Amino acid sequence: MIDFVKSANAVKLFAAGGFNWYGFLIGSGMIICIVIAYFMAKKRGFYSDLVFDISICCIPCAIVGARLYYIIFDLIANPDAHWTFKKIIGLEGGLSGLAIYGGLIGACLGSLIVLALQKRKKEYERVSFMQMADLAFTVIILGQVIGRWGNFANQEAYGNPVTDPAWQWFPYAVKIDAAHSVTGAAGWFQATFFYESFWNLIGFALLMWFYNGRRKSFDGFVFSSYCIWYGLGRFFIEGLRTDSLWLVPGVIRVSQLVSVIIVVFGIIYIVVHAYRARVAGKKPFLFVEENKLSDEYYGYEKSIFYRRTLKPAEQPEDDEPDETPDDEDRYWEKSGDYSEEPLSENYFGGETGDKNNESENDDEKQQ
Repeated sequence: MIDFVKSANAVKLFAAGGFNWYGFLIGSGMIICIVIAYFMAKKRGFYSDLVFDISICCIPCAIVGARLYYIIFDLIANPDAHWTFKKIIGLEGGLSGLAIYGGLIGACLGSLIVLALQKRKKEYERVSFMQMADLAFTVIILGQVIGRWGNFANQEAYGNPVTDPAWQWFPYAVKIDAAHSVTGAAGWFQATFFYESFWNLIGFALLMWFYNGRRKSFDGFVFSSYCIWYGLGRFFIEGLRTDSLWLVPGVIRVSQLVSVIIVVFGIIYIVVHAYRARVAGKKPFLFVEENKLSDEYYGYEKSIFYRRTLKPAEQPEDDEPDETPDDEDRYWEKSGDYSEEPLSENYFGGETGDKNNESENDDEKQQ
């Protein structure tokens, strides 16, 4: 075991056979997140196709957003960088250069497209952006846990060199070969990809507790908590990396600035909601037990639990079967011209309707 850790044979195993572990881990993370989100959405009471509708739109948007984000800020930091169309779409050099923040922005834009199409949904089936974000980011952070190991396979997203042999062990440090080293020589570097993966794993446990606990948070609380937790961790870990994009060289990196922005957003969102609850004289959190709500909690009327009560209750089963209208009755009911009043002679064919039927019945009785 010690030899395995010290010699970094793990990297060799990931690189063996030319298998694309980076793509495999990213794809696996997406699938696992979608499956977990599906069951969470079903338990929460969202309409069944929500997760799949959002995934179909958000995944391509996230990939495009991650790529464009990286290219834009790379051009800002390196104006002389040459990005051809083939290089942008990955035909030259592959898709090396995907930024997680760009992917999250793209995913949010994709979800807004899906949610904008919900106008055709019934009231109790509609989901707000914050309700969707609470669900999505609870599992997205797990995808980030898995995806960071793709950086391990690619020997990227590492930190500063580790020259002290006493600290040259995994997971504190990772062995990088000469082809992927920023120094041009093989050596040990801080395993910042592992730091972030472990940090996100703790965050996943916290967000799952927030989302599935009995004390249901207000819409947007889990999303805001994600912004605060991930932003804080990313800010400090990004400061250790050697391959990230600089916004101001030697001062601050692009991802650090974005981290500060989302942390501030998360704090402001929670504080504003708590303040509004206090002004309204209500409690800031929803307490749900067996899907029962009380209006003493601020924002309860916007929650999925309240809207679930708008869903028509199931009719009790009767001993006698209900009469099922035939196709003609359904047509008249939908057309709005249906009337239970008898036909009048003023209408064409009225004199040959029920009267003719009655005369035919009388003739049959006489025969």
